[in-house]
Amino acid sequence: MANHHIFAGIIFASLSAGLGGSGLVFTRLALPQTDPFTLGFLRWFILAVILFLIYWKKLNFSKINKSDRHIISILGLIYFAAFPILLTFGLTFTTAGRAGLVFATMPIWTLIISSFFKIEPITKVKLFAIFVAILGVFIALGNHFNEVNFTFILGDIIVMAGVICSSIFAAFSSNYIEKYGNLNVLLFALISGVSAMLIAALSLGSPFSGSLDFNLSGWSYVFVLGIPCGAIMIYCWGKALQLATPTQASLCMGFHPLTAILLGSLMLNEQITLNLLIGFILVFLAVLFIQIKTEFI
Repeated sequence: MANHHIFAGIIFASLSAGLGGSGLVFTRLALPQTDPFTLGFLRWFILAVILFLIYWKKLNFSKINKSDRHIISILGLIYFAAFPILLTFGLTFTTAGRAGLVFATMPIWTLIISSFFKIEPITKVKLFAIFVAILGVFIALGNHFNEVNFTFILGDIIVMAGVICSSIFAAFSSNYIEKYGNLNVLLFALISGVSAMLIAALSLGSPFSGSLDFNLSGWSYVFVLGIPCGAIMIYCWGKALQLATPTQASLCMGFHPLTAILLGSLMLNEQITLNLLIGFILVFLAVLFIQIKTEFI
C-alpha cells in the first residue's frame, strides 16, 4: 500500500510540475502587459479564491495548533509570497527555458535542506535518481546557454532564490500536511502569502495606473495562470507532499522545464531538439529509479 501511495504522489508531483512549466510560458506571455508584482498577486489571488470556494466546507483550521499556525503562516510567506514574486520578477530578465532549467535544481536544494535538518535521510537511490533527472534536464536545455549575458544571469539568480523558497516549503510542510491534511495547510498558508502579495502589488507594482489594462489575450493568460497553472497545480503539489517524501516529489520537477520547452515550441516558436527527447527519457528513468527500494541498491 505504501508503494501505491508513493506512486500516486509521484503522479501528482509530475502533473503539478507540468502545469508549473506551462505557467512559465504564460507568465512570459502576460508580462509585457503588466508588472511582475501585479501579475503575481492576480495569479495567486485567483487560485486562492477558487480553492476556498471549492473546499470551504472541508476546512477545519481550528484543529491546527496555535504554535503550528505561526510556522505554517511563515511557510505561507515563503511559498505563496516570496516564491511567486521572485519567480515572476526573475522572468522579466531571463527566458522561460532558462528559468525551467533553474527549476531543475529544486531536488538538490530540497535534499540538502531535508538532510541538514534530518527530515529525510540521503540514500544511494535518491542521489542516483536526482543525478539522472538533473542530467536529463541539462541535456534537454543545454542549447539555451548560447547567449549568456548579465541580464540573463541576474534573472537566473532571482529565479534560483525562488526555487530555494519552494524547496524550503517542500521540506518543512510535509509533516504539517500529514498532520492536518493538505487542504488545511495549503489554504491556511495561502492567507498570509496572498496578503503579502497584495501589499507587494500595491507598494511595488502599479495595479491602479496601467497594470490591470489587459487586452482579451492578456486576461486569458491571467486566468490560465490562476486556474490550471495555479489552483490545480497547488492542489496536486499538496497531494504529492501528502503521499510522497519531499525529495521524491521534488524529483518530478524535472518535468517543469521540459513542459516549458514543449509548450514554448507551440506558443513561442521554440525548436524541439534531440537533446529534449533524450532529456525526457532520462527524467522518466529517474522517476522509475526513485521508486526502487533502497535495500536492493
